[in-house]
Amino acid sequence: MKDPLDLLHVHPAADGSDESDSFVNLGSQNTPESTVSAEAGALVLREDQGPAERLSLLVSWSGHTDAGSLSEQLSDSLLGTLPHHRLASFDVDELFDYRSRRPQITFTDNQFSDFKSPSLELYEVRDALGQPFLFLAGDEPDYQWDRVSSAVLQLVERLNVKLVVLVDALGLPTPHTRPIGVTAHGNRPDLIEGISTWGPTAQIEAGLSQFLELRLTQAQREVVGYTLHVPHYLAAGKFPHVAVAALEYAGAALELMLPTEELREASRVVDQDVSRQVQQNSEIQGMVERLERNFDEYATPQQRSLLVKDDEAVPDAEELGAAVEAYLRHHDPAEDAVPEAPADREIAADPESETGHTSQEDTGVEDDAPSKDEHPTDPER
Repeated sequence: MKDPLDLLHVHPAADGSDESDSFVNLGSQNTPESTVSAEAGALVLREDQGPAERLSLLVSWSGHTDAGSLSEQLSDSLLGTLPHHRLASFDVDELFDYRSRRPQITFTDNQFSDFKSPSLELYEVRDALGQPFLFLAGDEPDYQWDRVSSAVLQLVERLNVKLVVLVDALGLPTPHTRPIGVTAHGNRPDLIEGISTWGPTAQIEAGLSQFLELRLTQAQREVVGYTLHVPHYLAAGKFPHVAVAALEYAGAALELMLPTEELREASRVVDQDVSRQVQQNSEIQGMVERLERNFDEYATPQQRSLLVKDDEAVPDAEELGAAVEAYLRHHDPAEDAVPEAPADREIAADPESETGHTSQEDTGVEDDAPSKDEHPTDPER
């Protein structure tokens, strides 16, 4: 059997002049040294790394479960604002079916340029407080899931990763006027119990995220996943609020300070646009009202928060951002917090429906809300 790590091309530490791989090169003179280094074509931990400095891994890729363009927004936010260094790239020619998902290329006058190849990259990133973590992002592969998962598992073991967090999103019949729901899963009860707003029992179509989580669990590695619920009529476009929620869950679980300011502002802007379009169409108003009734009927009355303790009140939408920062700065790992889904109602979306019902100019959502006795579609968990 081929070595799964043969799928990886390891990148040596940049010398500070290559800005294509890093926003701020971790190996440059003015920033902390990289925790992971390349030796003989393999990724290894620096020898001076102690148990307290163990890395965590955040995974998000576009594809099967990427409603609201979650993966793209996470990559833009994390790699656009935080110091990072590209550690390795997967061999895309081995993993992707170009004819089923044809890449984009630019044609100008009489020439082609800017071929947008699929990618799957591993980065080392430092959060706002300088804490390093690993980030695996890109496109969900079409082929060799077992081999890709084995490669990730070998990296987890070789780099002594303490926790893997996977975040993804599904388009479900939920209203944009309610907080984003979540289905939490994995083998860390302290990070998942009491958090899910909906957790059905069902047979579902698997994506690579689900398969990787299964493999990590079988290997007895600590792993949790957060599947966010995006209103189905806004799932095809960019939905900044789902990215905010994902960063809040991931940041709290990994004890990292991750950037959400720009995404929150985008959420406010798009939420205003969505509200305006809904108010202009009585049929859409009726659909949203039915979704609200359905949501309220099935909503979980009590929900833990990763950011507060048992005897504390759950933070409201305006307090949540400040709570994340305070928690990550002062949290005692011996005292686990009690989780709640993000309560921020400032939802943003590029109102393009997953089913083609909406656009920025016209929501065009069909009046097809679930009836009162219907429950939101299974979050593929």
